[in-house]
Amino acid sequence: MKRMSAQEFSQKWAADSSLCVVDVRTPAEFNSVFLPGSTNVPVSDITVEAVHSVAKDGPVYLMCRTQKRAEMACEKIGDQVTCDLVVIEGGIENVDPKLLKQGERKTIALDRQMRITAGLMVLIGVLGGFFIHPAWFGLSGFVGAGLMFSGITDACPMLMVLARMPWNKA
Repeated sequence: MKRMSAQEFSQKWAADSSLCVVDVRTPAEFNSVFLPGSTNVPVSDITVEAVHSVAKDGPVYLMCRTQKRAEMACEKIGDQVTCDLVVIEGGIENVDPKLLKQGERKTIALDRQMRITAGLMVLIGVLGGFFIHPAWFGLSGFVGAGLMFSGITDACPMLMVLARMPWNKA
C-alpha cells in the first residue's frame, strides 16, 4: 500500500488537477465537502470494476475523511487492480482547504455518528436497567463488547451499518 501525505497531495493536485481521485466516504459526507474532479465510490461499494472505470494513466489516489476507510478500500481491492493505489494520509481533513468545494448539505461525520449511537445505546441500557428491568444492562454490555471488538480488530460493524442509513445517502 503506497501512501502520500495530504500536504504533498495538495501540492501535486494544485499542479495537476487531472489526477484520478476516488473519495470513499459516504455520498452525504462527499456532498458536504469534496475535491472537485474526484469520484465518490463509498468504501462499502468499492470494487475493482469501479476503480478501473475511473482510472487514468497513473495511480489512483484513495481519500476519505481521515484515511482509515481509504486504507480499508485499498486492502479490499489492492491486490486485484492493475493500477497503483495511493492512500492520502490524513484524508480530506488535511488537504489544503483552498482546493476543496463546500457542498450545500452539511452532515455529521460517520465516526461521530457511531460515537453518538454507541453512547445513546449505553445510556438507554443503563436507564432501562435501573427503571424497567435489569436485563436492559445487557445492552450496555453488548455495546461495550462491540467497542472492544472494534478496538482490537480495527473494524467497526456499527460504522458499516450507519454508512448504509438513508441520511448518509446523497
